[in-house]
Amino acid sequence: MLKGLSMSHMSLPIKIFEPRSSVQRICDLFSFAPKFLKDAGKTEDHLERLKLCIAFMVSSMYMCCDQNKPFNPLLGETMQGKFADGTIIYCEHTSHHPPITNFSIEDIEGNYTLSGYFEICGKMGANNFVSGLRGPCFVNFKDGHHIRFGFPSYKLGGTVMGERTIETIGSCTFEDLTNNRKAVLLCSTFKKTGWITSSSTGSKDEITGIIYDSH
Repeated sequence: MLKGLSMSHMSLPIKIFEPRSSVQRICDLFSFAPKFLKDAGKTEDHLERLKLCIAFMVSSMYMCCDQNKPFNPLLGETMQGKFADGTIIYCEHTSHHPPITNFSIEDIEGNYTLSGYFEICGKMGANNFVSGLRGPCFVNFKDGHHIRFGFPSYKLGGTVMGERTIETIGSCTFEDLTNNRKAVLLCSTFKKTGWITSSSTGSKDEITGIIYDSH
């Protein structure tokens, strides 16, 4: 009966929701754009820019660590806003099934623009729920430098029994399309070693990564 359906297609109890739609909620991801992306736009060192873009993505993990679920937006729902420094945000829900939201963030000084889209997906396990934002993000700087990256997934544990937890899982890839560099971040060192038992080589919140340079 539920085959082929994600959690976005199903009715859920009202008590788990927050009083915002996902079009508003994804703006939390961009909260540190006025810090990290603005600094990235002001430096002429392209490697440093890549590192600042990575720091920007990592900051989103802190901003979106919330167990409440946003409401599904209406098709065509839009949101416009500004950060304190004047950075402009535009979002529009462009597809209902699958749920997709397009976005554009513009620095008021023209140092950078961030644009892309997210398909909101989710999968329910026996005692957990994994959600993610599929889709590319593009950062374009005023000197023509382009960087593309994605976001990791989040695993909510204890949905049926036990301690309620949130863990960032999976990997993120950053591509410097101008200089042919790539960076890969691995989120969490939690590894399943058997049908029941699990082990960890470090903190569940640990992030490791490497930058590859083809030059």
